[in-house]
Amino acid sequence: MNINIEYRHESGFQNFFSKIAQKKVALMYDINTKPYALAMKTDLQRVGANIVDIFFPDEELVPTEDKCTYAYELAKSADYLLAVGSGTLNDMSKSVSTRLGIDCGVLITAASIDGYCSKGAALMRKGVKVTDEVHTPTDVLIDLDIVCNAPRIMTAAGYGDIIGKYTCLLDWQTAHFVTGEEIHEQAYALMEQARAECVNAFDGLVQYESSAVAKLTRALITAGLSMAMCGNSRPASGSEHHQSHYLEMDFVRRGEKIPMHGLKVAIGTLVSMELYHYLSDNRIAFHGAESVYKLVNELPKIETLKEMLIKMGCPVRYSELGVRKETMEEMIEKAYTVRDRYTVLTLVHDLGLTEQVKPLLLEKYF
Repeated sequence: MNINIEYRHESGFQNFFSKIAQKKVALMYDINTKPYALAMKTDLQRVGANIVDIFFPDEELVPTEDKCTYAYELAKSADYLLAVGSGTLNDMSKSVSTRLGIDCGVLITAASIDGYCSKGAALMRKGVKVTDEVHTPTDVLIDLDIVCNAPRIMTAAGYGDIIGKYTCLLDWQTAHFVTGEEIHEQAYALMEQARAECVNAFDGLVQYESSAVAKLTRALITAGLSMAMCGNSRPASGSEHHQSHYLEMDFVRRGEKIPMHGLKVAIGTLVSMELYHYLSDNRIAFHGAESVYKLVNELPKIETLKEMLIKMGCPVRYSELGVRKETMEEMIEKAYTVRDRYTVLTLVHDLGLTEQVKPLLLEKYF
């Protein structure tokens, strides 16, 4: 895996520019990232690149099949595809470039997601959230002036996505103890490192200090590298993400604005931690339970995480994001089916405890 992770200096992105000079570059961006894309376009033209614009006027771009097809048709003649944006644009770029068999990269515009370097692309297909296997970008470009000036709610979402590693890593351990699923130790360690860097930078992040935002950005990129190393999203996506994916599909079905992924993940993390503590406090028996409960005891206190999220500007109840009560009830029942992956949601379902825990979760997190 050879990814050029490059920070902008006074002369720009030297390594990237030297590689891309004289090539035909498809530049993908939306209405929110247009100013940064146009500035990059000028830089690329200066080094002799020929530009094909793939512009989406959407304020809330949804990665549907027709949007990807539109991008695919425009990028057919290009040698390289560069996304200027964050989650959705990055995923679409990886998907389209994989289909075309060309390299891709991303100019990060916010520290909001952990999938920049991953081999997965989250897309909407026939109203269902799916994750396709794609190639990793060859270039991840970071201009800290851009990232630090992103809307604060996007930085909060990035923090929420990293906080989700508490439960996703515990889900992985639970699957190991219950089903014997193998753990990729190096990817696991990288993800723990990413989480630790982010948590350690919390005081600075609350003040939106540039050095702390830079640490969050590095942590998110490291998280993506761990997914690429593992070959799937297991190191970064567990029960907290499955809740987010379930809710995203519901918002799409209703034709409503989708709340940011990391914000939903943050609340999903609290819900999943609540489930783990419920099992532990009641000493519910299952294969590997004692090993799991030892790890549950090592988690930070739920109230501590909740206070941190509030300070970052993250909501801590699904109702704050416009989720309907009946939708949350359905999510508790069905989110374990979103991915074929063993998590605490699967465990609670298998133990027949879903209806038992539902009132507790609704009371605390709706």
